[in-house]
Amino acid sequence: MMSRNSSWLACVVALGMLGACQSDAEKAAAAASCPKSVRVQDAAALTRFRPGPGRDPTDMLVQAEIGQVQLVCASRRDRVDVDLVVQIAVAEGPALAKVAPDRTVKVDYFVAIVGPGNAIVAREVFSADFRFAGNRTRLVSKEELSQRIPLAQPGAGSAYQIAVGLVLSREEVDFNRRASRR
Repeated sequence: MMSRNSSWLACVVALGMLGACQSDAEKAAAAASCPKSVRVQDAAALTRFRPGPGRDPTDMLVQAEIGQVQLVCASRRDRVDVDLVVQIAVAEGPALAKVAPDRTVKVDYFVAIVGPGNAIVAREVFSADFRFAGNRTRLVSKEELSQRIPLAQPGAGSAYQIAVGLVLSREEVDFNRRASRR
């Protein structure tokens, strides 16, 4: 006779085996209903300078860049659940220790759900905190998030995109655009 705990375990194992038995066609259908990830070109990199007029390398506080964006999706009848991992790499600039003696910096980034017709359905800002210690001048963070996208039509998740970028000031966007023309 099975105890209550062992029958519960048997159910969990059986459910896991059913998921593992998913056909290639079912796996392909799930992947097809997954939104695509997009790094926003003008907001994929950041060069932040200390306050004031100087914009040479000695005035740089931090450089940051959105790296890989990975999605894992689970399609439901009326929604798509997305687990998202956003990689953010930062490099300490020469001026950071002068402005922030503890060598900490906060980098804000956004995740936007873009629907059919390029309409922004939702947008949220998150923060990644970095602290440079010792002789480390480069750090990487993997930010893990979950998004739930309600769908008007079952299986329509591929009509959506998840856009990721760094939150930049107008001056920082202009700096990126000038740098990309060189």
